[in-house]
Amino acid sequence: MDGTDITDVTEARQAAVLLAAIEAMEATLAVAAALVAQRRRIDLEGLEDEVGRICTACLATPRSAVPAVRLRLEGLLHLLDRLRDALAPP
Repeated sequence: MDGTDITDVTEARQAAVLLAAIEAMEATLAVAAALVAQRRRIDLEGLEDEVGRICTACLATPRSAVPAVRLRLEGLLHLLDRLRDALAPP
């Protein structure tokens, strides 16, 4: 096993952790949107911090994972936009 194999494994783990964090945020936003649709109150405290952590992790994304991460971030942005629109006063 040479250093390249270790780097590949490390990068794969790093990408997997980042994608899992994005997936968790997608789930959180889906729950928030469902609650808003039912006219229930939601607590968004901590959301900005978690998005900030995801953004920071994106800066260290392995080059090979950039297309997958970019696609998931675009989806996350779409979910955030929908939630913002649902929260807007009539």
